[in-house]
Amino acid sequence: MRFRREQCLMLILFWGAISLIGSLCAEDFLGVPLEVVEEVMDLGYNLDPRTPNLIEQIIVDYPESPLGLCLKAARLFRLDDYAEGSDTEISEQFQEASDLAIEAAKNYYNRNPQDHEARYALGMCELNLARYYIDHRRWFSGFFRATSGLGHLKAILKEHPDFHDAKMPLGVANCFLDKTPSYLKPLAALLRFSGDMELGLQQLKESETKGFLTRYESLYYQISVQWVLLEDKEAAREILDRFIERFPRNVDALSMRADLDRKTERFEEAFEGYQYILSIPEINYIGEMRDWVMLHSGNLAIQLEKPEIALEKGSVLLETVEPSDTELRAWAQMLYANALLHLGRRGEARVEFAKVKRRDNSKAFKASERILYEMDRDEE
Repeated sequence: MRFRREQCLMLILFWGAISLIGSLCAEDFLGVPLEVVEEVMDLGYNLDPRTPNLIEQIIVDYPESPLGLCLKAARLFRLDDYAEGSDTEISEQFQEASDLAIEAAKNYYNRNPQDHEARYALGMCELNLARYYIDHRRWFSGFFRATSGLGHLKAILKEHPDFHDAKMPLGVANCFLDKTPSYLKPLAALLRFSGDMELGLQQLKESETKGFLTRYESLYYQISVQWVLLEDKEAAREILDRFIERFPRNVDALSMRADLDRKTERFEEAFEGYQYILSIPEINYIGEMRDWVMLHSGNLAIQLEKPEIALEKGSVLLETVEPSDTELRAWAQMLYANALLHLGRRGEARVEFAKVKRRDNSKAFKASERILYEMDRDEE
């Protein structure tokens, strides 16, 4: 969970392929009972470890349906996103599962060309893979998948304007391509899509209030639009709180909430939020997030004049973070040294600050140089 919140918020596709139901009237979706899919949603958003087994059971019990494979690809995508692409095994598993899901969805749609839900499943699977390509700066691959996926959804809404779940991805595109973040500009140029913020917000709201599973998915996107694009952090906080009230064990949302408090200088609330996250088992399911949450909480402990706590957290990080993770170790070293400084152990702090190397992380190195310079000046 490196200092990535702004980028991660840009296009969070939390359980993207899970948002595959357009009508509360149906008893099943793509041949899978509705209550089974609802259970996947409830477990998945709360990061319940039973989720993957339930998905595998869907694949076994409903072999004619592409839904199980779509959900499997979506889960692996989320794990890859949490790991920020650093786990090559998960990345490879996602790409393989995604290819299988798209093939299964395409075959199902070809057998049922009049079924708009089948077309929706195909479009969402393609957009899931497009998001992965975009995250990894594979612009042309992302462009082709995004064009195809969005094309399916536009066609669905042309014939079925009340299929509200299809509006969510289009709402995301309209918002983010109207006020395009710098890292998405290559894709915007390829798509030749100018976007429409007002329309996008309306589409996201309708998918929340009139869609089915997208009513929760839409909240995630509305948070990112308000926080990142419109810079309305209070609006983002209100939406985020609604999501957390529904899914209180979602540590990704909880960490966003703590990040938001930290960036709006609600330091005590942020510290308590990070401490809570570290106390629940779900934090251990998400790659490096635990380490970054501990780092943030340690820095806040210094801000709140609790250097003993900061020293303990810095020590734990230096003992547990792998040497290969040079960025995280550099910031952990900074935390440890800074805690020593605030405890009045200046000599030890000086030694620890000097251990931060430019090759590990240039920002941490510059910060350590600045503090060492200030220490020298104070001692003159």
